[in-house]
Parts: sequence; structure tokens; C-alpha cells
Amino acid sequence: MNKLFLRNQLCIPVMGYNRAIIYDIIRKDYFFIPNPHYAILDTNDVINFNKITDQKEKEELVDFLLREEIIFEIADRNQKNRFKSLNRNLAQPNLLTNAIVHSDTDPVFFDFIKDEYLLNVSVIAPQIDDHLLTLLAKIDTLEIDSVYLYIENFDQESYETTRQLISNHRLIFSVNFFNSTSQTETTQRYQNVYFNFFEEEFATYKTKLTTDKLSLNNEHFLEAYNVHSYYYGKVYIDREGNVKNGLNNTYSFGNVKLLTKDLFLNTIRSDKFRELGNINKNNTLVCSDCEFRYMCVDSRVPVKGDEKWYHQAECAYNPYLSKWDDEENYINLKDSGVAISATGCVINQQKLSDHFNRAWSV
Repeated sequence: MNKLFLRNQLCIPVMGYNRAIIYDIIRKDYFFIPNPHYAILDTNDVINFNKITDQKEKEELVDFLLREEIIFEIADRNQKNRFKSLNRNLAQPNLLTNAIVHSDTDPVFFDFIKDEYLLNVSVIAPQIDDHLLTLLAKIDTLEIDSVYLYIENFDQESYETTRQLISNHRLIFSVNFFNSTSQTETTQRYQNVYFNFFEEEFATYKTKLTTDKLSLNNEHFLEAYNVHSYYYGKVYIDREGNVKNGLNNTYSFGNVKLLTKDLFLNTIRSDKFRELGNINKNNTLVCSDCEFRYMCVDSRVPVKGDEKWYHQAECAYNPYLSKWDDEENYINLKDSGVAISATGCVINQQKLSDHFNRAWSV
């Protein structure tokens, strides 16, 4: 094959334990490929397809990559200089990017952040009531791109009325209702606001990674590639006013009712507060072997091990079997032969291989 090809820089190969993924970060799509093909495509130079000795395999791969616009042909090697490589560095000048609050959060918190530019604010509320509407009126005055609502109890009878009230607030992007067993649709759009319905309780939703929480776009990829996509730039104010890193964290950095604005800002600037946000998934056990690591939003609390970070709670995806926990033949890490602890990751290769073959046998 004498033709010359370059990879579309917005189609990024990411290697996993069993398979690789090509992230199409502009069209928000992805494609699974074998790990040997990852090694061929992971270059900013002209792609050497001659590493594939099987002619049919080579032709099928090139045809697939051209069809999906993952690669493109160039006339000569000098043309490579016309196409810049993607800069994967993260430019985030803001101290905060995301805040999570409750509908009865002390208004003083919003005085603390009124001079900060936030990408979004998430609001948790037991129901749509006067507390929430008053809070939204306060949020409308802030420099925020969008607002996400998480309503713990869905009320079918008042839905039509509350939908109109909510839609009057220009910053709201989505409203997520839980305990919505009476609702047949999972998503509706009304006046440019997305209304999503979940049968499960919010307490369950907030702790579990599911496929609908995978996020694939340019901004999220660059964030996840460099830092922790859940904890970076995030602050959570719990029901009592405690300042925390995220929804599932127990450690408090103080209480907004007892802090001044300067003390609050110094707190979220501190190395201790920012530590979790600066974790890279490649320095985290299991996550570093997962092909989804740059598109997941994982709210589990990382624990510092002897050499790497790890999680005491297991993820819903087992990258060593390439199975989600709601898929047939899924088993957890321990049962599949993978032991995770503060000292590291130990894999029983024979046990894992046996389970993998059973899981994927036709």
C-alpha cells in the first residue's frame, strides 16, 4: 500500500486492557478497535499500515477508517506539515467550574462566588417548591453558563405547572426527575430545556457510573486527559452547609455559615482541596486500564495507595472483561481474578483468561 494517510486529529485512539477506542470528539461518537490497531494509529505522523501483514485485514481497516473520516489521504509527506497536532493541554483559568448545592443552601454561598465565572451549577431539591424558585432567582444574577436541576421526587400532578415555572429561568439546561415510575418517556424537550426521568432514587443515581454518564466532546476529553473530570474545579455544599469536594465525600473543609468570603476562596485554592481534582486517571488503578477513562464522569472517592490512587468501591464497568454490570456474563473484579488494594493491582492471568473466554464465547 503506497498511499499516504494521516489521522484526523479530532479522532483520538485510546488504549484499554482488551480493546482500544477511537474517540471522535467533535461528532461525539466512538469506535472500538483491537489494541494492535491502536499502536498503528497512535501517531501524528504518516500512518504505517504495512505493520499489518494480512492484506485483507489491512484493506478492511483502511476502508473503515476512511468511511468514518478517521483518516484522510495526502499526496506526499510534505503535506503533513499543513496539519497541526491537537494540543492536549488544558487551559482552565477559573478557580471553580462547577458547584453543587441544595435548594435550601445558605444564600451567603452565592455572595462568595458572585465574582467567579462558573460553567454550571447543579441544584438538588426534594421537589419543585418556593425554596427552589427563590434560589433560581438568585442564580439568574450570576455569571453561569447553565443550571442542572436534580429533583428527588417526581410529582406527576404538578408537572405541567412546574415545567412552565422552571422554563422561565433562562440558565436552566436540564431538569432530572427521580422516583418517576409513572412517567413513560425518559426524555422530553420543552422550551429548550431537557426534562429527564429516572425510576431510581437520586441516592442511587449519584453513586453509580452508568453509560448515560459517559460524556464525549472536546472540552470533556481535554479535562479528563489532564485532570479528574469529576473533582476538578468542583465544590459541593451539603445540606448542613459543609464545603466538600463532591457528592459522595465525607470530609468537610468548613461550613459556609462560619466562613467569610476570603476564607472560602482560600479554602478552595488550597492544595488539600484541589488534590482530588488534580488526579490523572492514568495514575489510578483499574481506571488506567479502562478504554472509557477519558469520557466517564466518576464520582467515587479516590484513595491514595502506596504508589497509585485506587477506589474502595468498584465501578459498574469491568475493563478486564469489557463488560458492564447490566450485561450478560458480567462478574466483578475479584471474581474475575483481579485484586485491588493500596499496594497495587494483582491479576490472576489464568483465572481472568478463563472468565473472559466464557464471557465472550458465542
